[in-house]
Amino acid sequence: MNTLIQRRQWLVGMMAAGVAWPHATRAAAAFPAGPVTLVVPFSAGGQFDGIARIVGKAMSANLGQPVIVENVGGAGGNVAAGRVARAKPDGHTVLMYGGNIAVARSLYKKLDYDPVEDFAPVSRVSIAPHVIMASPKLGVKSFADLRQRAKSGKLSYGSPGVGTSMHLAFEIVKDHYGLDILHVPYRGGANVMTDLVGGQIDAGIIAVGPALEFIRSGKVVPLAVTSARRSPALPQVPSIDELGMKDFDAGSWSGFAVPRKTPPDVVARLNAAVRAAVDAPEVRRLFEEQSFLPLAGTPAEMQQFVALEARRYAPIIQKLNLAQ
Repeated sequence: MNTLIQRRQWLVGMMAAGVAWPHATRAAAAFPAGPVTLVVPFSAGGQFDGIARIVGKAMSANLGQPVIVENVGGAGGNVAAGRVARAKPDGHTVLMYGGNIAVARSLYKKLDYDPVEDFAPVSRVSIAPHVIMASPKLGVKSFADLRQRAKSGKLSYGSPGVGTSMHLAFEIVKDHYGLDILHVPYRGGANVMTDLVGGQIDAGIIAVGPALEFIRSGKVVPLAVTSARRSPALPQVPSIDELGMKDFDAGSWSGFAVPRKTPPDVVARLNAAVRAAVDAPEVRRLFEEQSFLPLAGTPAEMQQFVALEARRYAPIIQKLNLAQ
């Protein structure tokens, strides 16, 4: 009798699954039904925009539909993130997710979306280490020199803005070494470099890629990169790990995410397209030219990475009272 009941229960379960499986398969097979919009939370011309266009173009070939990059700036990326969080969860609206969004919970007291719970991660895409530099007018040649000069408490450094990964990474470095250097926030890395070259600030930190031409021309002095290993683009510059700050690995990273209720099969289809794009030889060549390291992987890996970033920077945000 028990065996008969068990068989009936098994058949009912299989029938129910038989109804659900074709539905999920049809959803995946129908995707994408049209163009995919890739929302970049910053203006055109920056490194995030460049990555989005490189990877989006390669994804278009894989998906059989155009991937259209849309730049939606404002509020440190929160305008774009809130918009995607509220978009239809069908995979046709994708957010270029980065460190600014991962730390948004700590930085902003009032948000109209949840930076973690409102998104389903698709894949990480790339990371570019930051480089700490000095103005030639300061007369330092190494990070050790900068530490020595910082004892006077009269130095300043520039970053692309309050709460950016560059700002937070340098503040962690400052905290670790006990450096007394005044932070000067700018509206973007280009402005940092202008004043660093001119000597209006003593030091600066931006991503390696945009800094390369200034370093190679001798207009600024590279002191350290914030990755665990040396940057292939700057093999002569030591990593912060080499200089004694063990297990610290920071950079400007990017990934893709979609609204939380997007079907798993659609997320998997997007993940496959991202990974194929990042693995393409032309994409890897373009990444290497701009000092981006490929990071494509699973949604679970991205979820773990986002959680790690949030935990890493939350204490320094709280210590500096940066929440707005």
